[in-house]
Amino acid sequence: MNTLFSIISRMAPEDALSEITPILERLLADLDEDARERFLMNLIGRSEGDKVSGLVHL
Repeated sequence: MNTLFSIISRMAPEDALSEITPILERLLADLDEDARERFLMNLIGRSEGDKVSGLVHL
């Protein structure tokens, strides 16, 4: 994991997301619905700011 983080951290954020999106799509497709939901909720929980107002702006 440290190797992956090291590689990704040297990229611009937009480029890093472009690179990992297909990988995440594949991994999320392999998870059951509960595991996928837990992952996404943890991801949202780590974001800064008010979660409700952040969802309003989506």
